Amino acid sequence: MPNTEVIQLQIPGSAEYITVARKAIEGIGSRLPLTPQQVEDLKLAVGEACTNAVKFSGPGRPAIRITYTIRRKNVEILVRNRGRAFSRKRYRPVKRPSELLSEGGMGLYLIEQVMDEVNIHSRSGITTVRMVKRLS
Repeated sequence: MPNTEVIQLQIPGSAEYITVARKAIEGIGSRLPLTPQQVEDLKLAVGEACTNAVKFSGPGRPAIRITYTIRRKNVEILVRNRGRAFSRKRYRPVKRPSELLSEGGMGLYLIEQVMDEVNIHSRSGITTVRMVKRLS
């Protein structure tokens, strides 16, 4: 495998296309040194990040861009969408799932549980969720 491989995917900002993003990481993950459970974790994280991107998309549901970067030591996934900016003040690692129950979702908590690194950056109406999974 080369030092770095990059796969880019753009899907419509609609819930029915999230499966496409999940299937892409399933295919990518199947050829990496990951356990079946780790591949399922990647699918979960991508699905949750894309679900949030659809939920917070702007008018007209702009496309969601997913970039999968495979390196020798890790796989990095970026999920980008246009829409309402994500408040950095509101985002912090979640300690307990009960902290999110009143907000109606546990997506970020789940992502944080299955990924090794999670960062969210929001600027000028574009939100990027960066997720990293280290390879064995």
